[in-house]
Amino acid sequence: MKTQISFKKTNGSDGVALLDGDASSILQAKRELANKLYLPDVDSSAGESAAQDARLRGAGIDPDSLKIHHVSE
Repeated sequence: MKTQISFKKTNGSDGVALLDGDASSILQAKRELANKLYLPDVDSSAGESAAQDARLRGAGIDPDSLKIHHVSE
């Protein structure tokens, strides 16, 4: 199974990423997308969700716009 993640960038454009495996939660999808894009880790003292949001924002991705779509092979 693969997971397609669609998202909005902060400049208004759309983006799509295809990940191996099953990202079944938004937090997991954020983490996997940030890792796939090799985004640097940030201070996680505010919690993992806030840390993943900060990683995505740093790359110009609106973390609240992520949508998960499961793709069967």
